[in-house]
Amino acid sequence: MPSFLKLFVFMKRNTCPVCAFPLQTCVCSYIGELIDNSIEVVVMQHPSEAKVAKNTAKLLALQLRNIQIVVGENERDFDNLKAYCEQKHVALLYPNDQAQSLVQQRDEYANLHAVIVLDGTWKKATKLYQLNPWLHHLPSLKFDTVDASEYTIRKSKHKYSLSTLEATAHFLNLIDSCNVDALYTLQKGMVEEQMKLMPVDVKARY
Repeated sequence: MPSFLKLFVFMKRNTCPVCAFPLQTCVCSYIGELIDNSIEVVVMQHPSEAKVAKNTAKLLALQLRNIQIVVGENERDFDNLKAYCEQKHVALLYPNDQAQSLVQQRDEYANLHAVIVLDGTWKKATKLYQLNPWLHHLPSLKFDTVDASEYTIRKSKHKYSLSTLEATAHFLNLIDSCNVDALYTLQKGMVEEQMKLMPVDVKARY
């Protein structure tokens, strides 16, 4: 067997077939009952984020019934999603200058077909927004206030930055009336599993 095929087989054997995390950081024991969200969650994921082991969009896919993750960067990567947004009532969860308060507009947006969430570092999410001007025509939503993030294994310069999972959970709880406890439990479990592998000096930074 060629060496690259041996490596592929080794990697597959050491990855959980259910959650797709490495076996040593498997999160299956933390997965709860599927959340039956009526508003579809569409994650626009920057390609670099798809490679991050600690990415929380993967957790959303394990816990939500109504979700799709679309990986790309430029407008042509999202042709199908753009067409979908032209036919359906879709909003963007992104705090631009035109974004409306979710608390003040919760009744107006309870009948959304889908909400788009940008997945990446703040810099990458901003780049996604800039490279896809069609997003600028969607109604934008933002949170007035949020609790401090529990996603402690990735740092952000922004004090009140949320993980993709936390932002989505907060939205679904507020607008779709979903019980999102299972999402927070799953993220907490993933953080705990990742922390177990960190050297003591690295763990101290978090």
